[in-house]
Amino acid sequence: MSVTPKAAGRHHHGALRRALLDAVAEVVLEAGPEAVTLRECARRAGVSHSAATPHFGDKRGLLTAFATEGSERLRAAMQAAVAALPPTADAQTRLVATGRGYIAFASANPGHFRLLFRADLLDPDEPAFRAAKEAAFVPLAHAMAALAPGAPARAMRARLALAWSAVHGFCTLRAELPSAILWQSDALAEEVAEDLLALVAEACAG
Repeated sequence: MSVTPKAAGRHHHGALRRALLDAVAEVVLEAGPEAVTLRECARRAGVSHSAATPHFGDKRGLLTAFATEGSERLRAAMQAAVAALPPTADAQTRLVATGRGYIAFASANPGHFRLLFRADLLDPDEPAFRAAKEAAFVPLAHAMAALAPGAPARAMRARLALAWSAVHGFCTLRAELPSAILWQSDALAEEVAEDLLALVAEACAG
């Protein structure tokens, strides 16, 4: 019995969704988040615009789904970095690990990192995105609570803001200015990142 091969550009439901999300990453890296359109991503996936629409509805839906995936990957990266520590690791070391995971995510997922915090392009009320975004904050919140268990609410917010701002700022500058004198090589960037994380953890423990 002969089998008729699938025509080029036709995907199983799950495969098409994956192809469209992969196309988003390509466009974001090539031309920035603003350049993403459902039509262009459909073209890259080898399907018509009408075939792509049921998956995401419109550009905002497509970008929000992509950002949802990014939030999930960010959470997983931080959790993996903490899980890699020995059971005897102290709270300061665990906080450093969350930052290390954040940096690893930004490096491995540059398209997601560039889009993840573009609130102007995303739907903040989409349930899956909101849940993923909240879950991505949990590893940092847990690590900080363990490091400073008696901190008042205001002091805790300041610690969280310091840690997040420092690590996210480093990732952003590293992505936008890869040849900056502070991190002209991968080895130097890794050294700066580790020293930065140590400083942040020490400040937050105080």
